Amino acid sequence: MKVVMNHMMEEGSGRTRQKHVRRTYGFLIALLLIVLWILVIWSMSTQSSQQQDIQPWLHKWSQKLQIGFTLPDVQFTYGEYEYSLKQRPYDFAEFIFRKSAHLFVYAVLAVLVYGGLRYRRTSIITCIVSALAVVCIIASIDEYIQQFSPDRTSSIRDVGVDLLGGCCGIAIYAGLQFLIRRIRKRKHTPIQSE
Repeated sequence: MKVVMNHMMEEGSGRTRQKHVRRTYGFLIALLLIVLWILVIWSMSTQSSQQQDIQPWLHKWSQKLQIGFTLPDVQFTYGEYEYSLKQRPYDFAEFIFRKSAHLFVYAVLAVLVYGGLRYRRTSIITCIVSALAVVCIIASIDEYIQQFSPDRTSSIRDVGVDLLGGCCGIAIYAGLQFLIRRIRKRKHTPIQSE
């Protein structure tokens, strides 16, 4: 009996050790991905507005597409610049593209941080707060870097957009995880007959 118990304890501690090693490697991979993603963000920050300009591509694309309808008069002000879909559609489209890129890039960063911490079994609240803190810090540094890039402006509003992207990323990631767990649970739950 003692031999069986000792064998079971050794087997259990071996599995625990394997889980710990797997979690450590998973966390290190997440950390590496986070660092690489931050480097991508900062490399984009150093580009001039001409290097990131998509308006020439939009002009070519719209000429090939030959839009045959009148654009609605949607307009708004962001910072000190007014965007109008009807009057300056290319500026408008580029603005929407840039802000969507901000949302996406920082959503990915937040998901990487959140997922990496969840992999280590950190509490959900700690993961959310940590991920959004990292997003805020990296976004602030990003805006600071942009001050030194030719023809680029930095804005605290963009940090807000980046934080919104981080919140959306975490919400989507956590929602998908919840749905996946629920689907898996249903597959493994036996059907009860009445």
